Formats: sequence, C-alpha cells, structure tokens
Amino acid sequence: MEELSDFFLELAHSDRLRALFLIEKERLKLTHISERLNLSMQETSRHLSRLRDAKLIRKDVDGFYYLTPFGRITLNLLPSYNFILKNRDYFQDHDLSCLPPEFIKRIGELEEYEPGEGVMQVLHLAVIAMEEAKEYVWIITDQVMTPTIPMIGEGFAKGLRFRIVLPERLTLPSGFQLPKPAPTSPIEIRWLGEVRVCIMMNETLAGLCLPNSAGKIDFSTGFASRDPKFHKWCRDLFLHYWEEAKKAP
Repeated sequence: MEELSDFFLELAHSDRLRALFLIEKERLKLTHISERLNLSMQETSRHLSRLRDAKLIRKDVDGFYYLTPFGRITLNLLPSYNFILKNRDYFQDHDLSCLPPEFIKRIGELEEYEPGEGVMQVLHLAVIAMEEAKEYVWIITDQVMTPTIPMIGEGFAKGLRFRIVLPERLTLPSGFQLPKPAPTSPIEIRWLGEVRVCIMMNETLAGLCLPNSAGKIDFSTGFASRDPKFHKWCRDLFLHYWEEAKKAP
C-alpha cells in the first residue's frame, strides 16, 4: 500500500499531470514543456525529474521526453478515476456492483457524455434513438416504455431491426401484447432473470441508466453520448446480457 500511495503522490500535482498529457501527444523538450505549462525551466525540470523517477517518462539522446509503456498504461487508466470523480455525488446513491467486473474496470470509456436528468429527458433520448436509427435499435430495460411502442411499428416500416432484453417477470401495460417470435420478424426479444440497467442505443447514439442504491433502475438520471468509446462500452454490455438472456419459447 505504501508503494501505491507514493505513486499516487507523483500524480497528485496538476502540473505533473498536464506534463504527462502533453508528452502523451508528442515528444517534447524541456523548453517546449516549460512554455506550454507556463512554468519556469527549473520548476518544469523538477516535475519531469519526479515523473522520470516514477518511471512514467524517459528522455532520449536528443533531449526529448516521451512516455514509457508503463506511463501510457497509467494514463489509459486515469479516465476511470476522472469519470467517477466527476460524478461522485451521483455514485453516492447509485450502485455499479451489479455490472460484470470487466465493465467496471472500463468505466472510464463513459467519460465523454451528456447527462440526462428527469424521466421525460430519458424518454426523449429513447425517442431520438428510434427516430435517428438507420439500421438497428437495441434496448435493455426492466419495463415496457409505452411512449416508444408506436415508434417501434414505425421502425419496422423503415426496415430497422430490434433487439430487446426484458426481465422474465415483466408486468405488461394493460391491453399490450408482445409480438410472438418468428424467424422473419424484425424484432428479437430475449429474457433475463433480472434486469438492473437500461440501455437504449442505435448505431451511433447510446443512452444508459444505472441502478440506485436500492437496486432499481433510476430513470430520473442517465448518461448519453455519440462518443465511439461510450457507444462501444454500451454495445459490449448489451451483447454481454444478450448472450446470457434466454430466447422466447
């Protein structure tokens, strides 16, 4: 633990972090780094020495600083800390423990997002995902979103393919029936014993709602993004549950 705390101490200064991110983009000499950080040469040199001692950077024979493989791995992990710190209030009341561990480790991929607050805003995202889709719409949720039902029919007319994951113990709205499975149907439905997250996505846009501390999906707040890394995280998580889910009998 002492080694870990010492290492975090080297990352605990904003100027050293700024230097690392500069060097990540390109090899730079001391003078270049000093100018871009708006620091004296002496102060910059002191920061770079500490980063070298921590084995995060090296200097080549021409005096250019560059990241070590260890330094690059370290920077790749920082977005996860940045994401949870930026949302520390949210994570006081929301629980990620239901997610597969590999997705918690990849949580930094959600770093570029737009927050959604309020049930209506979350539903609006679902509507946008369906309106903009050109190929497919994938949904995992613990309930039928009634405002989107007419849009699914419109999606069929556009040639969209639907994949939907629902909980096995699902309460359907009055008068509503799920389509029966058929080989040529544009909608595939699978069933999970329990659904703890909501994902609504098409080929370019993804939205995510996570469970609150009571384990129920919180539709009052969520995250949405067109960022490729955010989209891939949601796509991979959806496919994880899709493979676990059972096909309709």
